[in-house]
This record gives sequence, C-alpha cells and structure tokens, in this order.
Amino acid sequence: MSNRELATILKLIKNERRGGAPHDVWVKRNRDILLMQVRNTMDVHAKPGLGEYARHLFSIFFPAEGFAMAARAAGVFLLVVGTVLGGGLASAELYSDAVPGQLAYKMKVGVEKAQLALAPNDEYKTRLHTEFADRRLDEASTLAEEDAAHQALVPGVLVAFDAEVSALSGGLEALKTSDPERVAEAAKLMERKMAVYQNILRKTSSTLPPALQKQVAVSRDLVDEVTIRAIAVIVEKHLAGSLDAPRAVVVNKFEERLKAAEAKLDSAPENQDAGRTEKAKKAKAAIAAAKELLKEEKYQAALSKIEEVAQLTKEVDDTEAAPAAGPGTVPEGGLSPQTVTPEAPVTDGASGTSDTSKTETPPPTETPPPTAN
Repeated sequence: MSNRELATILKLIKNERRGGAPHDVWVKRNRDILLMQVRNTMDVHAKPGLGEYARHLFSIFFPAEGFAMAARAAGVFLLVVGTVLGGGLASAELYSDAVPGQLAYKMKVGVEKAQLALAPNDEYKTRLHTEFADRRLDEASTLAEEDAAHQALVPGVLVAFDAEVSALSGGLEALKTSDPERVAEAAKLMERKMAVYQNILRKTSSTLPPALQKQVAVSRDLVDEVTIRAIAVIVEKHLAGSLDAPRAVVVNKFEERLKAAEAKLDSAPENQDAGRTEKAKKAKAAIAAAKELLKEEKYQAALSKIEEVAQLTKEVDDTEAAPAAGPGTVPEGGLSPQTVTPEAPVTDGASGTSDTSKTETPPPTETPPPTAN
C-alpha cells in the first residue's frame, strides 16, 4: 500500500461519524420540533422577574434540602443546650410535678438524659445523678399515697432510682483513686444522703400493699450496701491518718448503723418462724461483737461484723415487709403511722447532733461527691 492510499483511508476514517452518531440534519430537525412544543406550552410574553432570578441563584449556592437539614440540626442543638445551661428549666419548672403515666413525664426524663449527655465533667454528672435520685424517690413517695393504679407504678420508678444510686456508688469508688484528698468528705455526704433515702423508703413501704413491697426491699438493700461502702471509705481514711475522718466520725457512723439494726430486730414479730428467730439471735450476737470491737478500736473487724449484721437483718426485716398473723396483724392497706417503728435519727458525723426533720421531708439535694475525670 502506497503512502497516498494510506492517507486517503485515514482521511475517510476521520470524517466518518463516531459511534453511530446521528446526522446533523436529523439533529437540527428534531431540535426544532422540541423547541416548538415547548413554546406552545409557555407564555412567550411572560418574562421572569427579579425574584425568580434570586431564587434560582440561591438554589444554586444553597440547596433547599441541605439548608433544611442544617437548620433542624441547629435548632435541636440550641434547644438542648439552652435547656441544660438554663439549669434544666424545662424539667424543673414545667415538668417537675409530672409522674409516670403522664405525657409530660416522658419529656421530663428526656430532658434529664440530655443533661447527662451534655454534662461538662464527671463532677457535674454526679450532681445530676443525685438530683435525679431525689426526684425518683419523691415520685415513688407521691405515687404510694395515691390509688392502686398509681401505686402499681412505684416498682418501675424505684428501678430507675436504683440506677441513679448505683451511679453514685460508682462515682465514690472512682474518687478513691482520682481524688483521694476529697473522698472522705464525699463519703460522709454519701452516708448522710443514704440515711435520708432509707427513711423515706421505709415510709413509702408502709403505704404500699404487701404485693408491691418487694421492689422497695430491693431498693433498701441497695441503699444499705452503699451506706456500708461509704463507711468503709471513712474507716480506710481514718486508719490512713486523714484529718477528714477523725475517730469521732468513725464511731458515730458505727453507732448509727448498730442502732438501726437493733431497731429492725426489735420490731420483728415475736411469732416468726424458727429459722428467722435463729437468724435474729445471730444478728444480735454480731451486734454485740461489733460493739466490743468498736470499744477496742478495731474498726476493720467491726466493719466486717456490720456487714454480717446487714446480711442477717435482710432475713429478719421489720413488720412492714413481713407482717405476721395473729396479735398485731397488719391491717390491709399497710401499717398505720402509729405502728411504724422509726429507725435511728440521722445525725451529723462531725457534731453528733440529731436531725429528725430529715425523716419526714423529701431528700434535699446536697452537693454530691465528684467522680473521676
């Protein structure tokens, strides 16, 4: 093949239509047809105004869908942050009286979850757990005084209360390593708060029917465990020579626990079964041994005895949890105020002064122990 023939072939290939593309005549004819159909459906005299041009340009740089999503996200963020930084205004002012079963209660719990999620540090989060535990206990106490339908909601509220108390206990344990200098004061605050909780739970149990008292007993056991943990921290700091845990405070906490245990055992029915009677004897013997160890200043051994007493008194609870038949039978609907045996009054660990007002009023929101950062 000569060079001239090869050049001719290449020229023909270059001018050939690519990939079956249509002829230019066909493209022009169909374009004219389509434009004619468009003109037939439009007002040829109408001209777009300035607003149309502005909307068109705005849609190019700010798509409507993306702008709407950004606006919603910003609105939710501002609402939640405003609620939290405003001190929980929505829950404190608008929903503070809401109880389970009401629409406002769901909103109240939702705001609380948002506050926990946006808490700036563990110390603030612990303060929120304390406040929420107070609320749950107040709700349970309020529901217990209502009709049977409202009383049936008490166990669920106490489950939420137990979660808040467990969070507080975890914070105290974390504080032992993160801030050992402040843990003694935190433990004293925790112990006093648990004593208030115990008294309110006892009062709440007395107004509930026996079928609903099981969860109250579970909550009381949990509060009792957290109390012993707090006392253990105080004892540990005392033995380490901390000025925040002097001997007077340690002895006072032990005496309060022993008095409360004796009150429970004394209020137990006399005609209980042989097994519970035997456990009551063991509990009283453990109390006597704890008192002797306390006199000898063997605080760790005394703490072990107190743990033993707590375990035994779970089996031998007061008459509210296990009413007996016969003389002194508890009437249906719970004990009357005259038959409830009060526990030992809450006293201040440093001064030893009694504070009986805490047994009748809802738990105040104290400054809670901070947790580890």
